[in-house]
Amino acid sequence: MRHTIDEAASLIGRTRRSIYRAMTEGRISYGLESDGRRYIDTAELLRVYGAFEPASQSVTVEMSHGVTVTGDLGEIIARAVAKAVAEAVEPLRQEIEKLRLDNAEQRLIEHNPEPQPEKAPTPGKPKLPGPAKSFSDLLAGLAD
Repeated sequence: MRHTIDEAASLIGRTRRSIYRAMTEGRISYGLESDGRRYIDTAELLRVYGAFEPASQSVTVEMSHGVTVTGDLGEIIARAVAKAVAEAVEPLRQEIEKLRLDNAEQRLIEHNPEPQPEKAPTPGKPKLPGPAKSFSDLLAGLAD
């Protein structure tokens, strides 16, 4: 199996710089990807550094430029990103729901049913008045 320099450093518990130094000094062989990135085979890592020991606890690596990086950095970053995304998404969901409700209310307010066309009276039958909308309409219909 092939590993990137970051993966190899994590597997053997060393820094990227120490791996690059070993490659420069010829102590470890590597291959090149089509895009020019270096990779190291698992067998080569085992030959040079021996069996990998699983970390029983978080490993802290002191980088040469004074930055301390925990072995769980990727997990910490993933949790932070997930939290930030969740915090950003929730207000957007609430806004979308509010807009949906506003849109539904607006559609109810603007609903104008189309008037039904009046049918021509059938010959021989008197035209009956439509339904009365008020008491005065009913009285006016009786007076006709």
